[in-house]
Amino acid sequence: MRDRPAGRIGSLDGLRGVAAAVVLIHHSLLTIPSFANGNLHLPVPDTRAWLVYSPLHVFWAGGEAVFVFFVLSGFVLTLPALRRTQDWNAYFPSRLIRLYLPVIASVLFALVLFLLVPRTPTTGQSAWVLRHAQSLSLDGLLGDVTLLAPTRMNSPLWSLTWEVAFSLLLPLFVSIAAVTRRYWWITVIVAALLSTAGHPLRMQWLTYLSMFLVGSALAAGWERIPTVRRPVGWVLFLASLLGITCSWWIPNDAPGAVFGSTVILLSAAMLVVLAGKWLPAERVLLGSVPRTLGRVSFSLYLVHEPIAVSIANLVPTAHPWLTPVIAVPLALVVSVFFARFVELPAHRLAKTVARRLSGADPAKRRGRRVADVTERSRAS
Repeated sequence: MRDRPAGRIGSLDGLRGVAAAVVLIHHSLLTIPSFANGNLHLPVPDTRAWLVYSPLHVFWAGGEAVFVFFVLSGFVLTLPALRRTQDWNAYFPSRLIRLYLPVIASVLFALVLFLLVPRTPTTGQSAWVLRHAQSLSLDGLLGDVTLLAPTRMNSPLWSLTWEVAFSLLLPLFVSIAAVTRRYWWITVIVAALLSTAGHPLRMQWLTYLSMFLVGSALAAGWERIPTVRRPVGWVLFLASLLGITCSWWIPNDAPGAVFGSTVILLSAAMLVVLAGKWLPAERVLLGSVPRTLGRVSFSLYLVHEPIAVSIANLVPTAHPWLTPVIAVPLALVVSVFFARFVELPAHRLAKTVARRLSGADPAKRRGRRVADVTERSRAS
């Protein structure tokens, strides 16, 4: 398959970029009162309801897009560890550098915007924007930079808390994936059910870490998953879009609605499968726009929300539509610079640290290079 350097599945980068764009649109629209009401389960005008309570919600399904992120992370971190021996001594510090340096920079960026544009509650603002009118504190800043208790100064950081937790627990997830490799699809279903069970039990760790396990199980069974044929792929694609938005158009009292979270998570997993196993999806996701979005997706995720909230506090409340019109392109531009001057250097530093900690044995290094070349040839 083309465009898969070093065994990397390029179309998954495109999927990540699309998911990041959905989160951007999601938060930008939440600055508009009617859309924020829908997200917070408050009354929505009939003129907006068709975009809130229907499968069209997929275009701004930010929460569901984060679930796709979690499944993707579980997949892309587990797959290499299953294919070759992982040097955990090098992995842990490298991974933490890769995550924390951009996070700290994004907190500083959000702090600057917080100080420049006071988050003052104003009549007419959306309920979502009003929830961001929090005071600044040292404890809050520490909670943000450590990811132990992220505040609403840059609220998307909540998901990075679970990203770090999964990264630290990766050996456990890889072991589970390896042991259950033959029955990977059962692991996917069980993980989705465990994630659903976490909601009523109020066990966030079970809810979110199980999502990563879905991705790990997909990685274990990846070679066993056949290429999806074109007609079947269209059916699965449409079913996945309906499934991932089911909580917005299926009544809560409908039979089986209790398993809505399970359906959403399995739909997210199916989108990952289609991105890598269905040719039409691969062709689209390997296009210039999705791949460009994929390259800056992490940066876009880290910087977009403080921009949207700040603009919402500057534009007249009588014209809330100005916020997404301004915030979306501005966030995209800022993310390009953030990726160039923050994320890319952090990634390079993480790789340098990993190489230095991988041991000084030249034979090991040669063996890894041979393994990488072999992996590239298999993926081609």
